[in-house]
Amino acid sequence: MRNRALLALSLPLAAVGCLAGHAAGYALVGLSRRDAQIHGYLGLAPQFLAVCVAFVALALALRVSGRLQGRPAAWPFALLPPLAFCAQELIERLVAGLPAHAVFEPAVYAGLAAQLPFALAGYLAARALLRVADATARAVAPRPSFTLRPESLAVPATAIRLPSTPLAFDRLGRAPPPR
Repeated sequence: MRNRALLALSLPLAAVGCLAGHAAGYALVGLSRRDAQIHGYLGLAPQFLAVCVAFVALALALRVSGRLQGRPAAWPFALLPPLAFCAQELIERLVAGLPAHAVFEPAVYAGLAAQLPFALAGYLAARALLRVADATARAVAPRPSFTLRPESLAVPATAIRLPSTPLAFDRLGRAPPPR
């Protein structure tokens, strides 16, 4: 349950990393006219980023309240962006009427290579955000205004020590049988 709850933080950050890697790959190689037509949906990227930020903010609020525990898993950052990028590129080309082997273009390779640094940055960002949320939770945690501690009594140095003597019942023999 805890690991699934942390996916509320990991998946949006991995998705943003995938989108950033997508943009970085095409920025490195260049965007052809055909690629510009295929990527027309990227005009909705600000709305997508807003939804991701909302999910991250919700996950951090849950963390501050103590309902979200654990550490982020690395697998969503390592696996999802490259897989999502490849699936996205394949679907883009198929929808545009291009053959499936059109995925083997230099821009796709550059975008796939750009996924790894963004995945690492997303993972490190998730860990940093959780540390900030934990520090915030400690800072806003209610502290008791008073504490009940037993007061220590000072033992005087000149205390009288009584000698230990054997008790009377230690010297008795057998007791009478019960009736």
